[in-house]
Amino acid sequence: MVLNVTAVLPSGPGHLTVFPCGGAVPSTSNVNYLPGQVVPNSVVSKVGVGGKVCVFTHAETHLIVDVNGAFPS
Repeated sequence: MVLNVTAVLPSGPGHLTVFPCGGAVPSTSNVNYLPGQVVPNSVVSKVGVGGKVCVFTHAETHLIVDVNGAFPS
């Protein structure tokens, strides 16, 4: 799945990671942010359990996630 993921006005410094639901949270980040920033990034992720993609965020933040495309299996 191809996504555009944006962290909006995070409460503190941190990062977010997109990963297939049902799997372990990877140790790499897709978006790094500082408090009060708006930071977007393009992400390619596999789809997980239930056809879902999960997002782990290090600090409280609003998220915008847009689906831009998918790769058929």
